[in-house]
Amino acid sequence: GHLGNFELLPVAAATFGMNITALFRPPNNPYLADYILSTRRSTMGSLLPSATGASFALAAILEKGGNIGVLVDQKFSSGLETTFFGRPCESNRVLGTLARHYDCDVYPARCVRLPGNRFRLEIEDKLTLPRTAGGSVDVHATTQLLNDVVERWVREDPGQWMWFHKRWEISGPRGKRKRARNRGEAA
Repeated sequence: GHLGNFELLPVAAATFGMNITALFRPPNNPYLADYILSTRRSTMGSLLPSATGASFALAAILEKGGNIGVLVDQKFSSGLETTFFGRPCESNRVLGTLARHYDCDVYPARCVRLPGNRFRLEIEDKLTLPRTAGGSVDVHATTQLLNDVVERWVREDPGQWMWFHKRWEISGPRGKRKRARNRGEAA
């Protein structure tokens, strides 16, 4: 999630020789996006802009035995309906879907800001991913589990979380009905 200086996670991985491809959302300004991408690539290793086809690129990386890093606390239009801090939100299903398809391990990792311009990088134990009755990874429950991990971190130290986007906005017809109900209108 967007905790502490989350961009240090792929920097640390590259420093210790761990090959990770980090998924990121480039800024809307293409000039700024090019500058940031070239700056980040010099220290972070492989970066993959989140765009159409990114999930296929992530799948190809896992297919070859590679590692990926994904921030999971972003709003994702037309995503799975989950909760975050007890409120409905839409979440990206990509990590749950990839875990299901590749039966790969998922390790939560975060960066914690410390006094004196220092940081602590934490990698938690491998998650026990929820399974369906058939034994495969449950995509919806896994996506919710990832939200729960980030929520736990934010509750532990809210000052670590940096978020400016509309995390709880629901898009499409579901959101239109919800907004109408909130305004007291007929849906």
